[in-house]
Amino acid sequence: MVDGAVEVVFFDSWAWLIFIAAGLMMILLELIIGIETGLDLVFIGTASILGGLITMAMDSWVWTAIVTGVICVIYVAAGRRYVHKRMAVAKEKTNIDTIIGKRGIVQKDISRSNDGLVKVGYEEWRARAEEDIKEGEEITVTGISGVTLIVNKTEGGNQ
Repeated sequence: MVDGAVEVVFFDSWAWLIFIAAGLMMILLELIIGIETGLDLVFIGTASILGGLITMAMDSWVWTAIVTGVICVIYVAAGRRYVHKRMAVAKEKTNIDTIIGKRGIVQKDISRSNDGLVKVGYEEWRARAEEDIKEGEEITVTGISGVTLIVNKTEGGNQ
């Protein structure tokens, strides 16, 4: 029984250090994995470090766990949504993707077996379609394959 008491006292005395080490390992793991976890490991690791530092003088693993848990709950309740919103990358169409959805005019006939030529804005593009579209008809760009636009005949366009 004396040995068991010594083990508990030893663990109580060093619990704060174990929490700090675990927190550092979580932060390191986040750095290795990358942003895939959405910085959650960094915040949980930081909570463990703070819990360990705050309870360093208490010599109680229970208090270390409670303080760490409270910091984690505060993070989840208040900070997580804010942090993830700030980290979100806006998905905007850039470069070539901005042409999808635009309308143009066929300059050279498009058939199922042959690419044609279309003018979208001030630029001419090679175009491919699943239907035959004649010169002068209006098209809508639905996709891009390499440097070829995928188009459809615009409903209600020039016939």
